[in-house]
Amino acid sequence: MRDYIDVLLNELEEQWVTFLDGEYFLQKARSDHAEKALQETFSESQAELFIAYEEQHNAMAVIYEAALARQAFLLAKEIYR
Repeated sequence: MRDYIDVLLNELEEQWVTFLDGEYFLQKARSDHAEKALQETFSESQAELFIAYEEQHNAMAVIYEAALARQAFLLAKEIYR
């Protein structure tokens, strides 16, 4: 049997778009536009470095978000006991 918190986290990940408002999507569009403009200025070696940075940054963000969500569930569990 899977950990119930993992099941809940997976459900949240599948439904994330319903939890975010227009401000998130506005900021995401701005970020994507700025990133594209920046990448157009990169040399080949700079592009490779940026990709390596992005991969590490994203991996770190996933770990952070999962840990934060897990702790939120555990806190809620303690509060509502």
